[in-house]
Amino acid sequence: MLIVKGLLQQYVQSLLDEGIVNAQFCHIQTLKTEEEPDHVVQLINTYCIDVESILSELGSFIDLPDVDFSKLVALAQQVEESSSL
Repeated sequence: MLIVKGLLQQYVQSLLDEGIVNAQFCHIQTLKTEEEPDHVVQLINTYCIDVESILSELGSFIDLPDVDFSKLVALAQQVEESSSL
């Protein structure tokens, strides 16, 4: 088990080094408890679903002849806000 934990720590460190995840990811990992071992997975899934929905909405503006940039800004801010929690 120690070997697996060490490998996981090395992998997470490599993700941090490459900029794929940040310190917030490490903080989210600390939220894992024995009572709710899947809490972190649920948080990440919810985030991905929310962001995918927002990106889909952003994509719907691509083919419009007249784009309301204020809506694009609001959607981009939603992604930024949910990414900074």
